[in-house]
Amino acid sequence: MRTFKDIKDSYRFSETELETLKGLLPLVEPHADRLISDFYQHFLQIPDAARFLQDESRRVRLAAAHRDWLLALFTGPFDNRYYQRLQRIGHAHVRIGLSAHFVYVGVNFLRLELQRLIDAGVAPPLRESSRQALEKILDLNLDVIARTYHEEEMRRFFLSYRLDNVLIRFAHRFTFGLNMLLLLGLIALSLGVVAVLANDISLIFRGNPEKGLVSALGSLLVLWLMIELLDAETDRLQGGAFQLSLFVGVALVAFIRKVLVASLAHESLETEILYLGGIFILGMIYWLVSRTEKRKG
Repeated sequence: MRTFKDIKDSYRFSETELETLKGLLPLVEPHADRLISDFYQHFLQIPDAARFLQDESRRVRLAAAHRDWLLALFTGPFDNRYYQRLQRIGHAHVRIGLSAHFVYVGVNFLRLELQRLIDAGVAPPLRESSRQALEKILDLNLDVIARTYHEEEMRRFFLSYRLDNVLIRFAHRFTFGLNMLLLLGLIALSLGVVAVLANDISLIFRGNPEKGLVSALGSLLVLWLMIELLDAETDRLQGGAFQLSLFVGVALVAFIRKVLVASLAHESLETEILYLGGIFILGMIYWLVSRTEKRKG
């Protein structure tokens, strides 16, 4: 990580330029309040920036802080404490959600105003060196503040990215666990249906063939449905598509089995018609859903 000394060395910021800046302080200080006032008037005309400056007490505090920063450009010392101060400025701007764009806009505004002061108040032989010293210290400030901006935003992004990744991985594993539980449940239910089917078949050999045959037929329908559900779930775990028609089929088979059982229990005609109506409606829904799934497939 670059130190403040490394950054100053990259700009070739010298002691001579520090002395030049200190010599500009008497020129700039009398205009400091006006410069800061004009600075905020400029930003109040930009809607996206003005919303951060609506509170007057906050604006007064910020103006005082900006005035101190402005004068510090010409006083130094440009040491680690100064570096940390610039970093705090960058962090503060990120914290309140102010775009880095406005940092560049603000520095550009002050750069032009300070250059006008130099052009008007510095003798021609010293004017060029004064402008160069001003350019370097402003660029150096902008470098550190913008770098802090970038590092803070990247840190927040990666923290958010890592958290999102953890949550997504957990959700995937949790969903997979639920699917495994569902698969085990279907296997257990299938074994239960096999046991029920075996019991229904035993009724045939225990002197109740009519009830045994009808019940066995209903159990076979349920077993067929369980096989389909197991196949569909296994296929889905391997990347297959979700099949809504199977869930309609569950209700349909349940109604069919109910009708078969009702025929043995000698239910009323109205009840049997109600069951048959349910089978008809579910059959239509099953046909429509199956047809839609085939078209999509």
